[in-house]
Amino acid sequence: MSSALSRRRFLGGSLALAAGAAATPLLAACGGGESGGNVTEINALLITGGDRYPAYWEKVTSAFKQQTGITVKYDLLQFTPLTSKEITLAAARSTQYDVYSTHTAQIGAFFPHFEPLNNYFDTAELADFVPVAIQYLTNPATGELAAIPRNMDARTQYYRRDLYEAAGVQPAKTWEELVTIGQQLTSGGKFGLVLPGQGDPAQRQFADFLWQAGGEWLDQNNNVTFNSPAGVEALTFYRDLIQKYRITPSDVVTYQWNENSAGFTNGSSAAVFDWPGAFASFGDPSLSTVSQGFATAPMPSHKTGTSCAISHALAINKYSRNKDAAAQFLRFTVTPEALVDQYKEFKNYPSRVSTADQVIGQAQGMEQQWLSDLRTTIENGKEWPKVPGFDKVSTVVQTAVQNALSDQMSPQAALDAAAEESTRILQQAGALR
Repeated sequence: MSSALSRRRFLGGSLALAAGAAATPLLAACGGGESGGNVTEINALLITGGDRYPAYWEKVTSAFKQQTGITVKYDLLQFTPLTSKEITLAAARSTQYDVYSTHTAQIGAFFPHFEPLNNYFDTAELADFVPVAIQYLTNPATGELAAIPRNMDARTQYYRRDLYEAAGVQPAKTWEELVTIGQQLTSGGKFGLVLPGQGDPAQRQFADFLWQAGGEWLDQNNNVTFNSPAGVEALTFYRDLIQKYRITPSDVVTYQWNENSAGFTNGSSAAVFDWPGAFASFGDPSLSTVSQGFATAPMPSHKTGTSCAISHALAINKYSRNKDAAAQFLRFTVTPEALVDQYKEFKNYPSRVSTADQVIGQAQGMEQQWLSDLRTTIENGKEWPKVPGFDKVSTVVQTAVQNALSDQMSPQAALDAAAEESTRILQQAGALR
């Protein structure tokens, strides 16, 4: 069977599968759909991140087998070891797994190793997915889609409604208000804000401030621009929140995501910028001391309201021998019914615009407000550039941000040193001549 014929058969079968899924809930779906030729089993390396993930993936793969007859054998790994293993397998051109969990943040390193999905998802269907996800999962050099997004990851502002009401203040809409309100709510060992200050989380926060100051990582020719006046303004503001205005705990320079979230749930800080998963944990009295007293708002802005918007996704191993069956599994996981089921399980924001609208329309009260705030972030969202070598640039910038936040270097000096090293990296990678 030719590859082209195989894909035409796949598209026809997958449309039938999608129609069947639309008529029945995910777990009730059965019968119909092609089996991907003679393939009856595929292998997947999937992401986990908590106690509920094993049961969730078992539910999804069981429903997929019920509908297609294809068994999905899978291994689960958390994000960091998963990414490391995929890098090793990709370098070895391994055929061990047909499907990989992946993420926008690391997708640039995998463009040469993931099967383009444009032959499996047509333009009309892709138009229903959140544009920023499709944009950053697409190889800018080839225009090929490397992965299909499963859910969106972006941050909103979480704040202590009780403390804000007592102080007569509203959540910050601007950088200036962030400082003013933070100072008003900082006293007696309590702080107005908590931020991460180390590693990838610190770079994410710097990225937000960089875009909000009107800056960019690179120009259109991939020249480094993050040390521009906008970049220096962004890193100076970030440092000053900690060192000058002192509205955060002094040790946030050692915080990553877990410490950042804990600074809010333990009641020591009045506001935090956090991801979708925080909404459920903040509201759980067994995990949070502020479960009855918080609310959400859009992220503060400066010259722009831009913040990070990324996505978890699934991809097909370029070296897989079962690509059509793997593509059926990808399609199954992003049907509207599957995305709604995923939202109910994890509060993961759906990757389809139509499904997100449906979920927001059915939500009520604070949950609906949070989803609307989250949609605002996603619609204004960006990711960092997907060019060769940028994964190494990220490491260099993380060090620069940490040096500035801890007052070991000035923001200008730290960014200039990082820019010089990043230029060399991008030249070696062929992204910059």
